[in-house]
Amino acid sequence: MIDRTRCSASTSAGPWSGCAGDDGGMPFFLDYSEPVSQPATPRAAVSAGTFRNLRFRVGAVIVLAVIGGLILWLALRNGGASAKGVSVAEIRTLAASVGHPIFWVGPQKGYTYELKRNSDGSIYIRYLPQGVKPGSNAQYLTVATYPFEGAYAAVENVLKQGGATRIRLAHKGLAEFSTTNPNNVHAAYPGIDYQAEIFDPNGGAAAIVREGRLAAFGGPSGSAAPKPIAASPAKLRSLVTRLGRPIYWAGPRSGYTYELRRTLDRKVYIRYLPPGVPVASRRSYLTVATYPFLGAFAAIQRTAKRKHQVRIGLAGGGLGVMDARNPNNVHLAYPGSDYQVEVFDPSGRARRIATSGRITAIG
Repeated sequence: MIDRTRCSASTSAGPWSGCAGDDGGMPFFLDYSEPVSQPATPRAAVSAGTFRNLRFRVGAVIVLAVIGGLILWLALRNGGASAKGVSVAEIRTLAASVGHPIFWVGPQKGYTYELKRNSDGSIYIRYLPQGVKPGSNAQYLTVATYPFEGAYAAVENVLKQGGATRIRLAHKGLAEFSTTNPNNVHAAYPGIDYQAEIFDPNGGAAAIVREGRLAAFGGPSGSAAPKPIAASPAKLRSLVTRLGRPIYWAGPRSGYTYELRRTLDRKVYIRYLPPGVPVASRRSYLTVATYPFLGAFAAIQRTAKRKHQVRIGLAGGGLGVMDARNPNNVHLAYPGSDYQVEVFDPSGRARRIATSGRITAIG
């Protein structure tokens, strides 16, 4: 169901209705309409890592009192079951059974989620590329959850000692990483006696956290939402490459500013600002939103069967749906894609734009 009352009482406000979030007291925009038939899922963050020959740095984690470093495979070797591939549902079930957050960095299509639990309560989720089997000795993106009394204070103490960079998180969380080691980031939240460590052998751990991808089953998630910016087509293409997922827009438009807005739950909005309109304007303009959504096409098909919904055929086998009572919004999806697109136009031309062939993935 499309909930159009969550952020704005006016159905003409569009995705940029200007709702304020309460994460960490930092306001950010949210779209006023959810993706069609969006299932309830926890925010997630991508995780991967290594179970052997991986040196986690000494920082705010459990090894805070240890001089030097620890080889991760030693921690993983002691107690606990062997590593195994698991589904998202199994991670969610585990979080409910243990009664505390399990951190990760969200779903990543084509990857295997490798789970490892230790007898000391630590839990590791590693992202294995296609073809890599659980138990591999290679290093991959990994997110660890450590039991740690006073985890938040420990991160604060590390930052006070110097030599570390601070990242503020939503829900008043805090993260830090050593200026000499961008491979590891430690994060904690007030009142939660568990700490997260994000390891990326390619040095992208800090970027992952800053992008708001750190999340947890059964706990807080995200960093402060990025502010809206003016983005050139080249910058939009670069973002697509960096995120490794599609972002849709309505194509180039001479003289317009492309305003880019991203939210904590991985939604991306591109708004077309006429000449002279500043970034972050509260007025409504043509906006194309891209929502991560497992089974997006099937959801559109189901919605199209409902009362007042207009079914719209699209090129490439895509399908759109529009509420006949609100011509300002059209939701789109394509077979085999786990992303849903929303086209909002305050002048009521959303359907015309959606069927014009202008809505394409940036590439």
